[in-house]
Amino acid sequence: MSKDRRRGGLEGSGPERGGPVAAVNPGSPAADAGVKSGDLVVALDGRQLRDVIDYQFLLEPGVRSLEIERDGRRFEAELEVEEGIDPGIVFSSVIFDRIRTCSNCCVFCFVDQAPRGLRRPLYLKDDDYRLSFLHGNFITLGNLRPDDIDRIIDQRLSPLYVSLHATDPEIRGKLMGCGTEAAALGLANLKMLGQAGIVTHVQIVLCPGINDGETLERSVMDLASDYPGAATAGIVPVAVADGFRRMAAKRDEAETGLRPVSAGECVQVIDAVAGWQEKFCRELGSGFVYAADEFFLVAGRSLPPLEYYDDLAQYENGIGNARSFLEEGDSILDEIGVTAVGAAAPVAGAVAPDTPGRIFMLTGVLAAELMQEFCQTQSRERRREILPLVVPNRLFGPHVTVTGLLGGREIAAEAAAAGLRRGDLLLIPPSVLDRAGERFLDDLSLEELQETLACDIAIISGTQ
Repeated sequence: MSKDRRRGGLEGSGPERGGPVAAVNPGSPAADAGVKSGDLVVALDGRQLRDVIDYQFLLEPGVRSLEIERDGRRFEAELEVEEGIDPGIVFSSVIFDRIRTCSNCCVFCFVDQAPRGLRRPLYLKDDDYRLSFLHGNFITLGNLRPDDIDRIIDQRLSPLYVSLHATDPEIRGKLMGCGTEAAALGLANLKMLGQAGIVTHVQIVLCPGINDGETLERSVMDLASDYPGAATAGIVPVAVADGFRRMAAKRDEAETGLRPVSAGECVQVIDAVAGWQEKFCRELGSGFVYAADEFFLVAGRSLPPLEYYDDLAQYENGIGNARSFLEEGDSILDEIGVTAVGAAAPVAGAVAPDTPGRIFMLTGVLAAELMQEFCQTQSRERRREILPLVVPNRLFGPHVTVTGLLGGREIAAEAAAAGLRRGDLLLIPPSVLDRAGERFLDDLSLEELQETLACDIAIISGTQ
């Protein structure tokens, strides 16, 4: 499923058409070769380009031959490639043919639960190993052809990010709505890639009563012992949006029993993972398996130290974000110039206003208590009024409480209700925006939000 990571386009330009050129850097080798915006780069040294991976893989130093299509006419151009020098072609899409879409029917599919009016890429159910390699999108490995596996191994497309859910093919097939045979094929591909040296980071979406308990333990232990490429296993709680009922009705299905993970079940997962980590640290030298931040926040448990997450390989999966924010939050405020009233001028490039207005930090309901404590501490230390702006989720419903799934319009509404005014500053984490940092989930642009609000807005690093 697409995480909509948004670097470049998600849509390809069509079968055997080539890479669409969005821009050419002035003075670059590509500009010298005559490549122009709007061109299609069809082939490199006679090799058809399927995606930006092919382009980068084939781009070795020397004089390379580009096949260009412009206004329906094809011609060749010579591109002089030097070691360490960017050739200067900026593609508008990382995939040049068609994106592999998902043929599964997962009981918890968030795309199927999505309401109308979101950014268009969010409705794309991708299951493309290339987007997994390039952007960290989670894939199922069930749609790989033999030539795909050969390419992954030959071009060393590693690491990949894999949605597993269970190592039991029957349970995995039930969760993914694909049947036991297709689920088993994905597991076999996972093992085969690992044996060939391809590293994978695995996701288990925990669905209470389906793949928890003994099934979860078996999945984790199987991954550690039988799947040589599996580097980490991240456990995340299932998200049940209001759209789940609409999805079930659309499929003409009865309720599947899918529900949010309870606080007590979160405690069970946390404790189980702690025991498994102790074993893996002794045997593997790392924790290997990690529970998402949401488990700790729902359970009311203290967040583990940063060491719990090792190298934060599953950070984009909501694992380690909250602890990282607590560790980095003070420096984040320093970087944007949130100083005490009457203190020295902020650092160069800081975006905090000169006026001693209030500082608001955006958060979803899940991290509200954590953010409240952080803001209180910072308010005392900086002698500034620093407050959380807690925004309930109206797009997906009250069961969805993470910050990253908030829409721009509900942020605007909550900011207006909280009375943010001129001189105030609203700090927004990048997780609520697309990769370009321009648009919210509901397709409202950052510029449109700024026009709506009287206060200033700044995007901060880190997330909650």
